[in-house]
Amino acid sequence: CYSTAMSTSPASISNYFDLIKLDDRNVKSLPPHLAGIIVPGRTFGGLLVSQAVRSFTTLNPGVFPHTVNYKYIAPGNSSVPLQFKITDYIDSKVASVSASEDGKLVGMGHINYTTSPDLLDSSAFPCPDYGSPDDYSSADELIEYVEGKMKQFLEMMKSFPVEARPVESPHFPTSEIVRNATWLRIKPEFKDDLRSANGLSVALFLSDFTIFEAAKATFEKSNIKIKSSASLHHSVWIHETNFDPLGWYLCVGKCDVISFGRAKMETYMFNESRKCVMTVVQEGYFQIAPERGNKL
Repeated sequence: CYSTAMSTSPASISNYFDLIKLDDRNVKSLPPHLAGIIVPGRTFGGLLVSQAVRSFTTLNPGVFPHTVNYKYIAPGNSSVPLQFKITDYIDSKVASVSASEDGKLVGMGHINYTTSPDLLDSSAFPCPDYGSPDDYSSADELIEYVEGKMKQFLEMMKSFPVEARPVESPHFPTSEIVRNATWLRIKPEFKDDLRSANGLSVALFLSDFTIFEAAKATFEKSNIKIKSSASLHHSVWIHETNFDPLGWYLCVGKCDVISFGRAKMETYMFNESRKCVMTVVQEGYFQIAPERGNKL
């Protein structure tokens, strides 16, 4: 279910993180946007979440997002401008963000925030005992030695402005685990595009890249073939205020099957100091191809 519509990374990603303030309630994002991996031309979900939060912080620079709940309503078109409308509720620390394209609603989110970073929740989830990014092969090195789903994943990442170094994956040929762990960062060649980028926006953008991998493996290990898939909603708990836009982030993900075509996916994101900086929960829809032998 990977798309091969894109074969190279975009020339620039500065528009992903530099949004345009229109007035006190509206923010605009100019295309081209990053397209996802399943349907060519459909805006990547992680970018929508990232820009929804960035639009809020653009209008409210003195606050700290605490929790984000974003629901995908309709597919976004990666060649159409996005407009975000912010509604801040009086006497509360909750704001709503709606994302639209030419008047069509594509997403809706709610952001809980605080005025003090000390009020962010910490995470009790410990970082697994993995090495640093330099301890693992780059995608270009690893792709020569793997086959199947792992090779497809590495080929897919060539299309994105993100460098991935797999640590642990159910897609490795001898693996018996379903947990997925990958070091991610924005590719160094895009560092100039991140001069004014908000680090939180980058981390939110990265949070969606590997979250489906454990889910796909869970279905595949039960002999269930996936025809297509889509994100339904994306929830984030933010544990840190200091995010390095150029830094590495370790994404450790797992999956629980909710029903035959639904799955709950969780990812814990750690910075290079092994601190859990973000917890992500996503519900995904999976269209199952008719096939005998399904075990779920």
